[in-house]
Formats: sequence, structure tokens, C-alpha cells
Amino acid sequence: MTKRKKGIFLSIRPDALKRICTKEKNYEFRKYYPKQEIEILYVYETFPTCALKYRIELGNIIHYPNKIEKEGYGNFEFNQGLKEAKYAYEIKHVDLLEKPFPLSQLKEVYGFVPPQSYAYDTKYQELVKAICKRKKKRLF
Repeated sequence: MTKRKKGIFLSIRPDALKRICTKEKNYEFRKYYPKQEIEILYVYETFPTCALKYRIELGNIIHYPNKIEKEGYGNFEFNQGLKEAKYAYEIKHVDLLEKPFPLSQLKEVYGFVPPQSYAYDTKYQELVKAICKRKKKRLF
């Protein structure tokens, strides 16, 4: 039996997700790093979409003042210390849920509240199981 990868739920704006899905943005920048090691981001797309739509597999997590060696949206600013964020989460793979979870279903069925910062996947174990079963399209 394979060990389940640990993850967190994040809220990300639609404009940032568009850049991620087109590979223009190859790191997600955050002010924090969770206390537990993580490998997966479960992504809730904010207004106007208001749905959990993506599962992202992470690569390296870089802590400033360490530098990102790749070019990408926001990477120069991170390397120069111009971002509030001190952590850069490398985006390795993006899976689009073919049937997203709308906010109403997330709240009613799973007790999900879109996180202001992040929420560990252990908080929403039934939702994680449902995401794992749901058909996904690998964008890259």
C-alpha cells in the first residue's frame, strides 16, 4: 500500500491559477511554511469561481534568501526580496478536477470553509478521499 502524500488546502485567485495552468507561473509564493512537510496543494479557486478545482503536486520549497533558478512569473521579485512571501512552492504537476466541488457542496457535505491561509488535509479527510476518487485531467 502506498503512503498517502500529505497536503494542505489553499485558496488562490483565478488570475494566479490561470498563470499556473499555462506554466507562466511555476512557483506559488506564501508567507509561511506549514509545520508538517507537504507534497500536495488542494486548491480552492476564489470568487467568482468559488470551487475546489485543482490538485497540485509540489517540488522543492525554497526559503528566501535562497534563490529560484528558473524564470517564471514572480520569481525575479522573490529572488530580490521584493515579495512579502518568504517561501516559494515549486509547482511540478497540476491536475484539474473534471467535476469541481462547488462551495455549496463543500460547506454542506464536508464542512469545508475556504482557508484564509491554509488548512491541513487531515481536517477534511472525507473531502480528500472524494478528491482522490474524482476523475482528473493532468495539465502538466
